[in-house]
Parts: sequence; C-alpha cells; structure tokens
Amino acid sequence: MEENPALVEAYARLNIARLERREARDALEWLVDEYRHLWPLAPEELLGAANADKGNRSSDAECDIIGRFMMRDTSVLTKRLAAKFRHANPTACFVVMSPEDAQERLEWARTYVPKGRTEKALAAKRALKERNIVESERQLALAREYHAETARLRIAAGVDQAKRRVSNAETAVINACRELSQAEAFTTEGLRMKAEAIKACGFFDHFKNTGGIMAEIASFVQSVITVAPKLAQAA
Repeated sequence: MEENPALVEAYARLNIARLERREARDALEWLVDEYRHLWPLAPEELLGAANADKGNRSSDAECDIIGRFMMRDTSVLTKRLAAKFRHANPTACFVVMSPEDAQERLEWARTYVPKGRTEKALAAKRALKERNIVESERQLALAREYHAETARLRIAAGVDQAKRRVSNAETAVINACRELSQAEAFTTEGLRMKAEAIKACGFFDHFKNTGGIMAEIASFVQSVITVAPKLAQAA
C-alpha cells in the first residue's frame, strides 16, 4: 500500500519548516556571540533588586542583546550585597533602572522639602537633598546613555528582524504539524510521520516530563517513531 500523497507532501513541508526554524534559531544565537564583546554591562549605579529573573520585575531585568536574562558575578559587588548573600548566590540577575525611573527619582529629590527641629538637623537634611540630587542626575545620565547604547546595538544587529524570523518559522512549523496531523496515514511510515509532527510542535519534551496521561502519550509517540521504521523494513 502506498502512503497518502497529501501526508507525504505535508511531511515534506514540515521538514522544510523545521530546517528554517533551526537556521533562524542559529542565526539568533549567532547575534549573541557576535555582539557579546560589544554588549555593555549596566553601570553598577543603575542596579536594583537582585533575582530579577525570578520576581515580578523581570521586564526590568538586565538582559543580553536578544533579551535573555544576564547573570552577574556577585563576588565583586561587595558594596551592594552582603557577604552571606554573595556566598549563597554566586551569580544573580539584577533590575536595571530605566531612564523613566531615574527621571522620577530626580524629580522626587528636587521636590523634597528638608525638615529639622534644629538648624543643625535642617542643614544635614539640606545637604542630604543636594547629595540625592547630584546622585539622581548622574543616574539619569547613565540610564539614558546605557539604554541608548543597547537600543543602538539591537538595531545595528537586526535583533527585531531575527526574532521575527524565528517567530515566523515557529508558526510555519506549527501550521505544517497541524496539516500533517489532519492527513490520514495509510502505512506505518505514515504513522511515523504523524508522530514526528507531534514531536516537532514544541510541547513534546514538556509533556514527557510532566507525568500522568500526557507523559504516557509522549512515550507512545516516541515508540511509534522508534518502532515504525523497523516494521516497515520487516514488511
């Protein structure tokens, strides 16, 4: 019995889509390697809370050129972090102050009204205000410079286009998988093709590790991929 031509054609399209997805992902990784020596670390004055990759400030976390979390060596951050934290966390991802946050901090520093019960206390508060203004002005300048440079590098590298290519490739794979899944299989080789489509969709490894019925289905799919070629040869 010959295989369903529609299924064979859909499988060919899936392979083309998978190849493009792999090449698109490789191209995105290449950008990380190519620009690693140019990509700046955020100035320490702009670093905020640690463990930004795990908290609700992940959108403000320090990232590499394609947007993945950057983990810093904490051993050199002796003024910022306690020894106990540095020992427990050799690396950490930090929130980076945005120009908007820096501007807001500067406005607060400028509008702060010093108060004190004595002239000495009042003078100390005024001096503190001036220090906060100077520090905030420096943070604003650093934030603008850092974010402008990272934006410039992303544009120069074509990060948005590279990410769009990956997204389009992933969509093409999903569409090809759907088309292949809907085509009827006539042979064991066709069953293998359909199983490959399920595995290619991107959820297979997750299901395999979840346990329960989804893990059993993933195991069955893998068995089809492994056994089908042997059955075809035996036939």
